[in-house]
Parts: sequence; structure tokens; C-alpha cells
Amino acid sequence: MSEKELNDLEEFLKNEILQLKLMNFTIKKASKRFNLPKDDVRTLYFISRSKVKKRAINTGLVYFLLSAIFLFVGIKSIQGNSGYIYLVGLLFGSAGILTALGYFILAIKGYSK
Repeated sequence: MSEKELNDLEEFLKNEILQLKLMNFTIKKASKRFNLPKDDVRTLYFISRSKVKKRAINTGLVYFLLSAIFLFVGIKSIQGNSGYIYLVGLLFGSAGILTALGYFILAIKGYSK
């Protein structure tokens, strides 16, 4: 496997990891796409997951800050009887916090197999 193909595979795995896709589906997809055995792709998957730690933390912080703003708007809208604004704020805020939690877990699990 050439250096360019290896870099392409690693970049593909990093993008799939940052989209919070499941490991088994990502490995199967990469194995078919790059015509490699699953064991080799699994090894590269764990290496890529350890390298993606900083990007995962930054993305998690962005999601957490945006969701905190949405939650604040949702909670303040409850006091003002603003109709559906509070529901949307609470929904987006809670979904954003769960997504941020996923990125933080990904960053913590980065070095474990």
C-alpha cells in the first residue's frame, strides 16, 4: 500500500470517527472501499482514533457552548410564554449537550483499544 493510499485511508477514518459513526460499520466500509483486510483497517482505526483527540475536544466544546445558549433561551422562554420557542430551545440544547458528551467520550477513549 502506497503512502498516499495510507494517508487517504487515515483521513477517511478520522472523518468517520468525528461523525460519531459506529466502529464496525466504519471498518467494513473502509475495508470495501480500500480493498484491505478488516484486521489491517481495525489497527489503523485505533491509530486514527488516538490522533483525533484534539479535534474531538474542540468540536465537543463548540457543541457544548451552542447548546448551552439554546438551553438558556429555552429556559428563559418558559417564563415569557413564547410558544414553541422554548420547546425548540430545550430540544436543540439537550441534543447538543448529548452530542458534546459523545465527542468528549471519544476524546477520552482515544488511547484505549
